[in-house]
Amino acid sequence: MAKLLIGLNHKLILLVMALAFQNIVCAQKVVYIPNYLKDLNNADGKQFSWDKTYETDNFILIWGETVGVDPKNYSDPDLQFDPVAVLDTMEYIYKKFKDNDFLDDSPGTNLSKYKIVIVMYNTWGPNGAQGFANGGDVDGVIGAFWVHPNGFRDGGVAAHEFTHSLQAQNNIDYRATHGLGGSWYNAGIFWETHANYMRNLLYPKAVGAWGMDVYHLETWGDWKNTYENYQLLMAIHLSEGPGIISKLWRESDSYEYPLQAYKRLSNYTQSQFNDSLFHYARRMATYDFDFWGKYFRDYRNNDLKSNWLSVQSTWNILKAVEGSTNRYFMPIEQAPEEYAYNVIPLHVESDSCAVIVKFKGHLEVNEHAGWRYGFVAEKTSGEVSRYSETYNSDEKEIHFSLESGESKMYLVVMGAPKTNITTNSNNDTWKGYPKHYRFPYEVSILGAFPEGHQNPDLFRTNFRFDGHKHANGGGWVSNSSNVESSVFVGPHAMVLGNCSISGNVVIDHTSIVVNANLTDNVKVLDNGVVFNSDLSENAEVRGHSYAENVKMSGNSIIGMRAKVYNYTLSGTAEVGGDVIVYNENGSCDNGVQYVLTNYYDNKLLDCDGKTAESPQNKDVNNTYTQFGDSEMAMKCNCSNLPDCITTAIHDTNQHLVDFATPNPTSSWVSIPNSMPLSEKSIKYEIFNSTGMVIKTEFGSSQGSYLKINLGDLNDGIYFIRCSEDGLYSKTYSVVKRN
Repeated sequence: MAKLLIGLNHKLILLVMALAFQNIVCAQKVVYIPNYLKDLNNADGKQFSWDKTYETDNFILIWGETVGVDPKNYSDPDLQFDPVAVLDTMEYIYKKFKDNDFLDDSPGTNLSKYKIVIVMYNTWGPNGAQGFANGGDVDGVIGAFWVHPNGFRDGGVAAHEFTHSLQAQNNIDYRATHGLGGSWYNAGIFWETHANYMRNLLYPKAVGAWGMDVYHLETWGDWKNTYENYQLLMAIHLSEGPGIISKLWRESDSYEYPLQAYKRLSNYTQSQFNDSLFHYARRMATYDFDFWGKYFRDYRNNDLKSNWLSVQSTWNILKAVEGSTNRYFMPIEQAPEEYAYNVIPLHVESDSCAVIVKFKGHLEVNEHAGWRYGFVAEKTSGEVSRYSETYNSDEKEIHFSLESGESKMYLVVMGAPKTNITTNSNNDTWKGYPKHYRFPYEVSILGAFPEGHQNPDLFRTNFRFDGHKHANGGGWVSNSSNVESSVFVGPHAMVLGNCSISGNVVIDHTSIVVNANLTDNVKVLDNGVVFNSDLSENAEVRGHSYAENVKMSGNSIIGMRAKVYNYTLSGTAEVGGDVIVYNENGSCDNGVQYVLTNYYDNKLLDCDGKTAESPQNKDVNNTYTQFGDSEMAMKCNCSNLPDCITTAIHDTNQHLVDFATPNPTSSWVSIPNSMPLSEKSIKYEIFNSTGMVIKTEFGSSQGSYLKINLGDLNDGIYFIRCSEDGLYSKTYSVVKRN
């Protein structure tokens, strides 16, 4: 009997093991070979064989005859690769992407059935597949990507292209099964920025700063910054988790603009959405992105030493109102579009009680005009220290002070349309500057100088070496440049490198000229940059424009925020808007060119005599008049700042009762208890000098005074507001001083 039971148990164990093995076999993914590799009529298909493949749980790697069956030891180092190392990397990326919720291989999906296909470019001979890297799917069945062996020297390229294969997989496994159609027909740019975001989750050193530092004036998702605008996704990731980003791919409408989808899926009101986007924008002052931040800041600091576009654009330059000592306006070419932003460093005067800013926006410019703005304080390490509250009034006076351990202050202003997102399937980012709403504004500033208006000796200091101040204007000139005495170089302007400048040339404001030849009556004004170019006669570079390797003569103009490379402009040709001209060569001698050139086709300028009033060039923004002195006059100053700030705290009694003792104090302060015999709960809030709550505490009435400890606060002016059951409140000013 015992032997019989043992035999039955043995058979039962074998049966269970067999079923388990069968389940494992059923769960294994199978290989799908692309149809083109099964076609013996093309060069790649003729070479396909199983001995030139390698598989792991989730991938199959396929290569051609050029590198043979042992590509690890192939003679050409550019084509060498180790299949085991390649797919080890890919399995690591696969797991990480799944952890971040952008990979769905649940039962029933094609991703649960088939292995991702990876094909090695340039291993198929001269007639076979050539390229560097791209991703998608094969035959609408399974994700795939193609990559040159050099693309696997680290995991960054592979992570980017694998994301493209998963984007395609999302269309196959989720969107098709839910009847949603393909994703992002109107915003192909989102494919690339998302792929870089996913790459950067795993390889943070791959981030770059130049993209948003150069293009942050333009609507998020503008085609000119296709790959490098992923910081918004990082901000969403940090505040809401990665799930919402995956949801954007799964549940967007096919023709929806990404920002519209984000707003809809997050159930934001317009005001909430504007606040959310500003919380992203203000991070950009210091690249406040957790573990990514250090790499961003390092790249920005390096770019500010060598990349002229970054030097020009990272910090926005206000223009001074003529005849005023503290009034400035943001030029229309630098005014932010919707959800674009300005970052303005404020250089604090050491003897000022605080930095006080009056903000006033030009509502008349378009019906959508609105703003979000606030201050950012930076630590000496370069990391963010504090944010002020977010302001949204069209007109408001705001205040901020640096505290111990903080070295820099910024004003950040974002375009925030009041009613709805204006960039959509009917007005996408390809239509360019004339058809994009912009949000100009003016400011009055006390206690600080904005960037470009500080002492010239302290402006762009990293270029002030091996040179001298030009006698005519006081601007900086490198000793390696020849600038005649007749040339005017303004105090904040710079002539760098090897330049030859003569005649009546004017280089003014914060403009920069590098390795260029300028003569006759040429003007370089505003925040323009001229690099490696030849300008003569009455040519002019102005606004926030950039000229590299160009020849200009006649009355030609490059203005607004156009960027022109490798072109000859003469006659009456004007290039403006946000046009980028980057052709290998080309010329134009007439007409106004505000219409975008085609990024992918390398087309020449139309040069067809159009004017600024032509339909394609006509601006959707209205003209507007600069505010008058009375409109920009400030109520707040150092002599009345406590009273002025108190009104910003919304004190219900609208007055200040200064009975706190001792005052100043180094630690404890006593304030009157207006109801000493009551049993009511006391709430007191402590505000800093900007009106932002920094501490809230609760207590009960005890005697005639309440004692509050300010010992852990930095020196400065504070305000304490007391409320009793929310029915009664008073505000007290206190000076904290050690």
